[in-house]
Amino acid sequence: AASESTDVILLIDSSDVLGRRAFPLIKGFVQKVVNSLPIGPNNYRVALAQYSDDIHIEFQLNGFRGKNPMLAHIKRSFSFRGGSLRTGNAIQKVHEAFFKTTQKDRNQIVVVTVSGSSEDDVEGPAKMLQDAGIKIIALGIQDAQQHELQSMATKFYHFRTPRDLQAFSPNMSSVIESAVEMDIVTDCQSDSVADVVFVVDESVGNANVEYIKTFLQNSINSLDVTEECIRIGLVKYSTETQVVSFLSKETEKKDILQRIQSFSPRAGKANLGAAINITRKQVFTERAGSRKNQGVKQIATIITHRPSDDSLTEAAEQLINADITVFAIGIEGANISQLNQVVSYPPNRNIIQVTFSDLPRESDTLKKKLFNEIQNMLYVKRERKVHLKTGCVDTERADIYFLIDGSTSINSDSFHKDMKTFLKEVIKMFTVGPDHVRFGVVQYSNIHRTEFEIDKHSTISNLEKAINNIQYLTGDTYTGAALESMLGLFESARKQRKNKVPTYLIVLTDGDPHDKVKEPADRLRKAGINVIAIGVGDIKWKGLQEIGESNVYYVHQYASLKTIKDNIVQDICSEEACKEMKADIMFLVDSSGSIGDDNFKKMKTFIKEVVNRSYIGVDQVQVGVVHFSDTSKEVFSLNKNTSKKSDIIQAVEDMSLIGSTTNTGGALRFVSKYFKLAKQARPSVNKILVLITDGEASDEVTAPATELRNDGIIIYSVGVFNANKTQLEEISGKPEKVFYVENFDILEDIKGDIIFGICSPYKPEDCKRANLLDVVFVIDSSGSIGPYNYAIMKDFVIDIVNKSDVGNNRVQFGAVKYSAYPQILFNLNGNKADIIDKIKGDTLLNDTTYTAEALRHAENLFTESKGSRKRRGVPQLLMVITDGTSHDKDKLDAVSTRIRNDGITIYAIGIKDAKREELEIIAENKDHVFFVDTFDGLKNLSVIDNYCPTASNNAKNILFYLAVCNIHAEIVFLIDGSGSIPKNDFEIVKDFLTKLVDSISFHDNIQFGMAQFSDIYSEEFPLGHYQSKSELKNKIANVSMQAGLHTYIGKGLKEVKAFFKSPRRRVARNVHQKLLIFTDGESKDSFTQPAEDLRREGVEIHAVGVGKIEHAKLQQITVSPERIYTTANYTGLPHITKGITEEMSCFVDVLMGFDISSQKPGDHLFSNQRLLETYLPSIIKDFTSLSSVSCNKGTTTQFSVAIPIENTDQPLLASLEVDDQKIIEKLRNVVINSPSHLNVKFLDSLWNSFQGLSDTKNRSKVLLLFSDGMDDDIKALEKKSEELRKQGLNGIITVALEGATNFHDLRYIEFGKGFGYNEHLTIEQMFYLQCFLLSKDKIAERKCCCVFCKCTGEKGPPGQTGKIGPRVRTSRFLNLSLQGNSGPRGPPGDSGQKGFQGDPVSLPQLVGSYFLYFISEVPTLRPVGQTRSSKVIYLASTLNFRKHQCPVYPTELVFALDASQDTTPQLFRRMKELVIEVVNNTEIRESNCPVGARVAVVSYNSETNHLIRFSDFHSKKKLLLKLAGLSYQRSTSKRDLGGSMRYVARNIFKRTLSGVNVRKVAVFFSNGQSENPTSIDTAVLEFRALDILPAVIAFKNVPRINRAFMMDDTRLFQVLNIQQETDYIPALQKLQSCVICYDKCKPDESCFTEAPPPPEAYMDAAFILESSRKISLDGFDKLKDFLSGALDNLSISKDPKTSSIGDRVAVLSHAPKEFTPHRQGSPVKTEFDFVTYSKKGQMKRHIRDSVQQLNGEAAIGHAIQWTVDNVFSKAPNQRKYKAIFILSAGVTSQWDKEVLHDASLRAKCQGYAIFVLSVGHDYDDIELRELASLPLEHHLVQLGRIHKAELGYAAKFLKPFVHLLKSKCNCLSGLLGQQQAGAIIIFLWSEA
Repeated sequence: AASESTDVILLIDSSDVLGRRAFPLIKGFVQKVVNSLPIGPNNYRVALAQYSDDIHIEFQLNGFRGKNPMLAHIKRSFSFRGGSLRTGNAIQKVHEAFFKTTQKDRNQIVVVTVSGSSEDDVEGPAKMLQDAGIKIIALGIQDAQQHELQSMATKFYHFRTPRDLQAFSPNMSSVIESAVEMDIVTDCQSDSVADVVFVVDESVGNANVEYIKTFLQNSINSLDVTEECIRIGLVKYSTETQVVSFLSKETEKKDILQRIQSFSPRAGKANLGAAINITRKQVFTERAGSRKNQGVKQIATIITHRPSDDSLTEAAEQLINADITVFAIGIEGANISQLNQVVSYPPNRNIIQVTFSDLPRESDTLKKKLFNEIQNMLYVKRERKVHLKTGCVDTERADIYFLIDGSTSINSDSFHKDMKTFLKEVIKMFTVGPDHVRFGVVQYSNIHRTEFEIDKHSTISNLEKAINNIQYLTGDTYTGAALESMLGLFESARKQRKNKVPTYLIVLTDGDPHDKVKEPADRLRKAGINVIAIGVGDIKWKGLQEIGESNVYYVHQYASLKTIKDNIVQDICSEEACKEMKADIMFLVDSSGSIGDDNFKKMKTFIKEVVNRSYIGVDQVQVGVVHFSDTSKEVFSLNKNTSKKSDIIQAVEDMSLIGSTTNTGGALRFVSKYFKLAKQARPSVNKILVLITDGEASDEVTAPATELRNDGIIIYSVGVFNANKTQLEEISGKPEKVFYVENFDILEDIKGDIIFGICSPYKPEDCKRANLLDVVFVIDSSGSIGPYNYAIMKDFVIDIVNKSDVGNNRVQFGAVKYSAYPQILFNLNGNKADIIDKIKGDTLLNDTTYTAEALRHAENLFTESKGSRKRRGVPQLLMVITDGTSHDKDKLDAVSTRIRNDGITIYAIGIKDAKREELEIIAENKDHVFFVDTFDGLKNLSVIDNYCPTASNNAKNILFYLAVCNIHAEIVFLIDGSGSIPKNDFEIVKDFLTKLVDSISFHDNIQFGMAQFSDIYSEEFPLGHYQSKSELKNKIANVSMQAGLHTYIGKGLKEVKAFFKSPRRRVARNVHQKLLIFTDGESKDSFTQPAEDLRREGVEIHAVGVGKIEHAKLQQITVSPERIYTTANYTGLPHITKGITEEMSCFVDVLMGFDISSQKPGDHLFSNQRLLETYLPSIIKDFTSLSSVSCNKGTTTQFSVAIPIENTDQPLLASLEVDDQKIIEKLRNVVINSPSHLNVKFLDSLWNSFQGLSDTKNRSKVLLLFSDGMDDDIKALEKKSEELRKQGLNGIITVALEGATNFHDLRYIEFGKGFGYNEHLTIEQMFYLQCFLLSKDKIAERKCCCVFCKCTGEKGPPGQTGKIGPRVRTSRFLNLSLQGNSGPRGPPGDSGQKGFQGDPVSLPQLVGSYFLYFISEVPTLRPVGQTRSSKVIYLASTLNFRKHQCPVYPTELVFALDASQDTTPQLFRRMKELVIEVVNNTEIRESNCPVGARVAVVSYNSETNHLIRFSDFHSKKKLLLKLAGLSYQRSTSKRDLGGSMRYVARNIFKRTLSGVNVRKVAVFFSNGQSENPTSIDTAVLEFRALDILPAVIAFKNVPRINRAFMMDDTRLFQVLNIQQETDYIPALQKLQSCVICYDKCKPDESCFTEAPPPPEAYMDAAFILESSRKISLDGFDKLKDFLSGALDNLSISKDPKTSSIGDRVAVLSHAPKEFTPHRQGSPVKTEFDFVTYSKKGQMKRHIRDSVQQLNGEAAIGHAIQWTVDNVFSKAPNQRKYKAIFILSAGVTSQWDKEVLHDASLRAKCQGYAIFVLSVGHDYDDIELRELASLPLEHHLVQLGRIHKAELGYAAKFLKPFVHLLKSKCNCLSGLLGQQQAGAIIIFLWSEA
């Protein structure tokens, strides 16, 4: 509870502002608060101080032990002092007086009263308190200022008068409790959120170690080190590696600095590779404090002065693979080439080379590198990627081949993971399509193989699937031969294109070639192919240059390919972007003295190279240069040197250094005039300024830079580390336009970025491409225009086409031209080249102008037959372009209105003599009317912008995608309504959401919900709570801003979780759940965990920054920077609905075989197989789409299909395909040359076809066989099927075709169908496709989720009646693909004749005669001649009370019938009747889907016998018949209920259905006391540990069973007494509702048995945790977790020193490394003793944070002996019960065995019970039996492994055992002596 261990300081205002008269009321308030709190050393401690101009302490926290002395002091001594009001000073003094040392085990609260405005600053002192974890509750009275209260307090309240405050006093205890529960969130300095680990070589001299320590101290002092902000880890290494500090350990700066201060050198080898591995495995983990899962940047910094002595390659690759950025500081003797392998790409930016003496000064350099990296991740990289993708739109047509190395030198993981990911990521950056960018892939080693040609796949999705299916070749590296083979492929590609397109070859290789590469590469270049070479790992630079010349990239690891992907894409896109570039570029060059001659030369070289790659000319790029220092000088202006690059380059070369101060602001003002017309700047081109500087400006820069940007000038700033990065960001306006580098040498690396930025400047407000639209042009072609102006009009139209992403699935165009009569130029289509050709070839009609007639004619193009996609929700746009008055003006209004009412937007563009009123009639909306005075004005007119990818339109496009793909989505808007958000921004957000909703077609598939949060949370409307789009828009528009005082993002995220259903339901429905949160990231509570909880549930979170944004905080909400957007740039927002295609994580390859023995030569494959031809396309289409699975959001299965057919003249060879259309096309062309036969040879040929398809073990292989019957011996085929299964085939599924014979025999060769093995598929089933897809689903579940069955959910309620569809003309011939539904049931027919009397039925072995009657097809047994009023049969109707499914969960149900010596035939019949009645009212599992109960029955006496097994019956009817046939067997054996229970647990439940919701229930009948009562106790322990729920139906009193069941902490173990007739109905009702049909989600309170009384005595528990060297780190952590969980079984004493109530716990570790039997010293380390802690939370925290592995030898005996002698014997106030628990995983040390024997025997003699939990296979059985007390069944549990499930069993076993141990009825009393077991030693000992 919050009241535990809380220190409260009452800081009371007694200033003159309050006044003497008001003080008595405040004093009364203080008295009431103190009186309401539970004062005590382990509860509240209270201190009191008053303040005015200074502080006066009334009493300290430990001043009074009780409440009464405190109240007496307040009454007697607490009096008004007076003075000025200095609240800030008082808070600071409180900090010094009460919180000198932080007490992490106590909550700390300051309650401060304030009566007015403070004379000093309160925010600073309050922040110091809050940073120390101390919470402030501010209580304002009278004239206290709200903003002041808010700035200082965790929680604050304001009262009008002191009397109001006094009235509030009863609430203070709950206010304090709620404050304790609140998290204090530290505000981090800008972007200061990262996990940084230093890995330091410790083998240095004493002198040099001081340099390292100083460097580390300087670095850490310069960073914002807190738990919330930057966390620091420290690892040192030489021969061995030691983790000095984990990321979770020292989270305060002073603690880590103290660690560094104690850093000392240690000689040894430089095993850097081992150190890297340990850092990755032990430090960069969530357990050790890593926040990677929260999206926090992970950075490792290696500090070394010598070469590594071990291998680095694999360790470095794994570190980079883990997404850890690696820096290195190479001191003097470090091997830089080795460090190049280790650090992140590019190495030259990530290595600092330095001497020892200079090392301390490099801390600033490292800090700048760290922040560059953090900011790159948070927002710079994201924005540049958006810029890159936007710029790449200009590369709208290209042919790109990848030539990938598949030689043996590449490991399989790198090939399948890193290389394939690289290919897919590159492809995603382009617009893919047959008329856009096309991709192909060729793989090579000693051979080359075309994986797919460039025209094979025309969508990104299919390309990704095809890449996933590439099989790794292996072999030698023959790059030259592979290059040679590419010429033919490119030649073939060029022939397919009408126009020449750019061609690229990207060569990816990791080894030196075995042949020559220069000549074939040169031939490719000569053919106009741009060759790019990428080298990985061990390859020579020269070879790469021969392949790619200057287009060469190199990385050390395949994992680094992701870092160069954007550079490669940028190079490709720059080529096209720069060709069409028109720009005026000014370079503004720092020429101050700090530059130096060498760096000035490097700057000039950089400028010359940028110029060299630009297209210079009057109509293209103009360049000017100004350099500056204290003054600014023109080198040359824009209109100079426009004809020759060489003149520009020479002018730059001639530039000389000025060499004075850095007046950047003045230079910005000076250069601004060069962008004016007077200086020959052009009005209609991009204007770009490139600033290059190395220093901080000595004058003001913000104002001149803002003026430049406001004039539309884009500013790129390039600065080295001496420059002020904040200034550079102020100049450029955006961080992504700033390039901040360590030195001028790195200018070479950023050259490509600058060139791309110049050629394709990113201006979000400009239109780049419209991307989803149907546009029809209506072009005036009348005589008034003339040929010249008509050409301008056509250019205008072509420009619109060029600005659009044209394609059949993107933007389509149609056109009508008109004069006196209209003519269709072309219907709506997406063939860009054809569209442009037709517009260019069009000629003028040259007649009068009839615009209305043209509009009517154009209306026809907006139909499906003419290409319109209106019904699919695609926006429709009609664009009229005219220059004059219409001759049918009177008809314009009617036709225009009709078109607009049909959902078509009209733009009207008028030129010269066009009438504006006519244009407004046509368009109606004035915003859709455009007018230019001349035809030349069309050149500067932009109209398509409204349909560019803006926020709402792009969102519409993507939501349209969701709808047409039948993908369901739930999108929740969570809006920050706190006061930190400007009201204007709140309205902007609502406006955006309204436009977003307005722009989409209304679909039930996409549902919206909305909530708002600040310091409160409110649901505005739930998902789908609206009837129409307009209602939804109104709901959004009417949301009022809360204007809360604080922002609690964490609370908002917790509450909003209620919107989203469980992930299991979601996956089944294929619903994509997305949360869009609008906030600035500032929060008063912690939100990382609530955000992570949502993400784990599968909710994809997107954050929109509003107001002043904290990027690092938003990153921790979303994890991905790609999902963070800003209101300043709404173009990013549409991506909230993207990301629908999940990352594919598992693959299934399906090979389809066709066995049709009836076919003849010349037949097509589908001859006489109409149903196969009808359904196969749908089957293949579904197979080649992604399949969602139930286990995890983001997990999908990619199915790929291969179809080998050999019985043709040209065999169809197997290859994995993902394009369903092309597969079907191939099959339709297949002509058979002989029939096929399903025999052993046929199966062999299909399996052989599989061998070449996939090369990785993580791909499943399934054979789908369409057959007309077996053509071989069944046993031979069955044997072959089993042989294929063993060879790696994962399944055979057969489908019987039309005309199949003996098709039921096909099931003998099937496997892999899971629980559906009895379901046979036939092509004739009308619901065949659905059944088949269920089989496919089961394959995916088994492959991806390792589950054996997936159930479809219950059928939901029927939906609303849909609209009546259009009438369809039907044929009198049957068309299977268009079959309708069944008609209504007809009227009943006439009664038939009475049938013959049937033969009598005899049921053998029945007691009495029964007949079956059916109610709803459920058989019920009734004795013949017995009336319905009979006792048991009456229950059939009485028990049929359940309204819901019973059982609720899949259940394994066992009945155990008492067959002991006193059981009579009558009693046996009663038991059997009861079982039948229960089964009759229980849903029995009759299929292989786990719904309902499976039933087993046993009988027992001293032994247990099977009567019915779980697998015997899948039919309720047959099960009831079997139960009725059970017969009585007389026995002389006694009753052993406990033995039977243990037998059932260990044998009957041994092989049951697994799953978290599967219930195991056992119902035992008992007619009296059991022979061995102790075994019942053991059985209860085992049942609880195995989660088996028992019920005993007792015909006599069984007090021993009742006592044993009291050990069950769930209180669900039931004993049901039936001793007379009236007991039957209530007992069976309780059995049904509380045992068999119990619903854990809706617990019934009546089912819980009475809670056991509290124990009369308690225990001391000493846990001894073995931490020897043979325990793995993972195993040790699991044992610690188990130890923490074991504490929950104990009632911890609140006052362990003096109270006798409650259990006490001590924890000790053994054995220290230095301990041996011959040395003196303790064999244990005392972590804490019996009186150290009084709370479980404190103990668990200690175990988690402080218990470390000791790495000594196992010495159990010595540890037990020492613990008994020193821990128990010396403890005060000892408890009554004593016991020893040992958890062991192996034998103790040889030298400890004798001590172990003596110590355990002595402990038992002294009254300790010894419990042994043995883990692992390495144990000594005799040793364990000597250790454990009797009976062994209670005290010895042996587990096979130290895994979570097994330890879970132990934990569950432990809980009832502790109860048994402490209970008054303990049956161990005769075994343990007078001192009953109660003090527990748990000995935790792991397997090696």
